[in-house]
Amino acid sequence: MVDRWTKRYSIGDKRLNYQFRVFSLLLLLTPTAVFLYILSSLSSFTELLQAKYIVPYLFSFIVILGVLALMQSVFSHLSTLSSAMMKGSEHLSEELKEIQGVYELRGIADSFGTLLEKYQKNGNDLQRRALELLLIKELAEEASSNLDMNVLLNVLLDKAMQINKARIGSVFLLQEDGENFYIVGSRGVGNDTIAGATISIKDSVARHVIEAETEPLLVNDIETDMRIRKKNNPRYGSPSFLSLPVRAGEKLIAVLNLADKENGEHFQQVDVDLATILIQEVGFALENARIHSEIKGHAERLEQQAVVLREEIRRRKLAEKELEHLAHRDTLTGLSNRYMFIDRLEVAVAQAQRHNTKLAVMFVDLDRFKNINDTQGHAAGDEVLREVARRMRGCLREIDLVARYGGDEFTITLMDVVDAEGIELVANKIMDELQQPIELNGAEYSVGCSIGISIYPDDSDDFEGLIQHADAAMYVSKQTKESCFHYYTPAMTESA
Repeated sequence: MVDRWTKRYSIGDKRLNYQFRVFSLLLLLTPTAVFLYILSSLSSFTELLQAKYIVPYLFSFIVILGVLALMQSVFSHLSTLSSAMMKGSEHLSEELKEIQGVYELRGIADSFGTLLEKYQKNGNDLQRRALELLLIKELAEEASSNLDMNVLLNVLLDKAMQINKARIGSVFLLQEDGENFYIVGSRGVGNDTIAGATISIKDSVARHVIEAETEPLLVNDIETDMRIRKKNNPRYGSPSFLSLPVRAGEKLIAVLNLADKENGEHFQQVDVDLATILIQEVGFALENARIHSEIKGHAERLEQQAVVLREEIRRRKLAEKELEHLAHRDTLTGLSNRYMFIDRLEVAVAQAQRHNTKLAVMFVDLDRFKNINDTQGHAAGDEVLREVARRMRGCLREIDLVARYGGDEFTITLMDVVDAEGIELVANKIMDELQQPIELNGAEYSVGCSIGISIYPDDSDDFEGLIQHADAAMYVSKQTKESCFHYYTPAMTESA
């Protein structure tokens, strides 16, 4: 019971509990002080027990106990209220702390998000920079191993489109006439059919680069740019485009065009800078390629000139051979003519004199040829002469010489003769061959021949004398009978 009463009427708040105890002690001390004061004024303790003293004292004591009970209730309620307020304050503090924590967490999250964005941006920048360095390295490697201008410009176009994220691109080579562009390469929508074409500079937007010479053309909107003011074709994507001059050394050689950047973005100055770096990287190789192209062009022109010159020399040699053939060959039979025979005979005499050998000269005149030529015509006569020449060549060695001296007369030089037997063997062989019939227009004809022979050095030691003596011997054979031969004798000259 006491515990329940204590629990019910106890004051939980320590500070209020202490205040209640002090107040209760002071309240109890008041009647005690009054009691002692009354007691001091009485002569004996028994007087105190009188009703006029004890009743007021007891009444005041009861009042004090009521006041204490009332004060205890008041302080108890104040303690309860204080506890409730403290609990509410603690709960509110916890909520405030939670709210403050939320704001702190939100601030941390915002800071982390900002850091993450910076990290991503830096990562993207690093990734793009790495890509730029890789593309520049690849471009430098390809440029160092290639001297073809068109190949280098196409490689430059591919790298520039990749590094600037352009989906359409082309490269125009400036022609030597300064009036036209040659489209070396093109990429993207609608550009697959224009590579290899030629366009006029004045009809191209790239003319602004040619006019500015060194300044690139950066256009944000083709429709509003005061330099262009041209309606944009939607199939070419973004209205922003970029044209840059490409130089080889100090010479402007081409224009690089980029358009339709990814995600519809516009080209910026950073794109100009990146493309310029690529152009500068390949500039030295382009200069080498330009010089190589010029040298190659000169070499090709020289080669063409050399081909023309060789062809001219060949024609002249053919003409000379033809002239020589006409001058030294008989056009009808293909044999040497009189002039060629005399020239070769002179050389043969000199060789025979040097080597102390002999040679023989035969003068051959055809029998019955005039009759064939008169009755069958000149065409038949020509055919007979060609057949006679063929048969006579077949009777001689390679070192011997046969010529058509004129008309139906032929001359022969036999080299390195040893005795008369060899000479006579050749003479008889020739006569036998020419006695064989020749078929003309379905009929057979036999011509035959008369032969005169002179020998070096027995009959003469010069070519003119050998020819004259062989001719004299031939006339003797002609007068004697058909198809025979005679050696020259001095008597033939004396009789003539």
